[in-house]
Amino acid sequence: MKNFGFITCRHVRCEKTNKYWNQCVKLIRTLYPFKQIIIIDDNSNQEFVKADFDYNNITIIQSEYPGRGEILPFIYLLKYKWFKNACFIHDSVFIHKRVPFETFNVPVLPIWHHTYDKENLDNLIRLASALNNNSILIEKLRGSTINILGLKDPDKFNFNLVFGCQTYINLSFLELIQNKYNITNLVNVVHNRTDRCGMERIFGLLFTLEYPNLNKINSLFGNIIRKNHSFNYHYEDYENDLKEKKIIYPFVKVWSGR
Repeated sequence: MKNFGFITCRHVRCEKTNKYWNQCVKLIRTLYPFKQIIIIDDNSNQEFVKADFDYNNITIIQSEYPGRGEILPFIYLLKYKWFKNACFIHDSVFIHKRVPFETFNVPVLPIWHHTYDKENLDNLIRLASALNNNSILIEKLRGSTINILGLKDPDKFNFNLVFGCQTYINLSFLELIQNKYNITNLVNVVHNRTDRCGMERIFGLLFTLEYPNLNKINSLFGNIIRKNHSFNYHYEDYENDLKEKKIIYPFVKVWSGR
């Protein structure tokens, strides 16, 4: 078992989205030339899937769970145990500055976070109900963590959502969560984008319950909502910024609403 590697979920549906995973992989390979990259293909249109180069040290897994998206890296790391520690990112995230993940000494650290907001609470309860030991999860999901001024209430249990379920995670910590909550059962209840958004909140809760210190550090790069052009930054914008040397963030996320 290797100490560290990357796992990215790929969903190609046209020529433009085929550029995503290629750019993602090329940048990882540039900054981390010897780290293994796992690509989990989630129901891509194979007509458009084409590698720009003959990439080395890459494993491609065709997922048998179409449409599960962000949950797939968790499922397959538990199954194959490629690494002791892994970084999960979307194929639409491009790394422009090396982060020394190999030196991290925490069990989990989301790439970005956002304050828990109870979005689609009924659906969150449905998703949480598929897990073991779900009574505490449902209680925390329902509980009010925000006071009247919109600030976190220090007297109540607070947690953040894990944006896109993208995170650095230790395999032993992931196995602890699996043994306690049976997160692999989520493949039976996650069916669409709304469910996948719910996973951001479910995993944020699980991570904080099992690693309370996460509330002190929140994430690697902070609140995604506060980033420039969040949710309105597209691949064409990225290409233009890249051409004009305007990339300012270590990790750049583009949006396409797949």
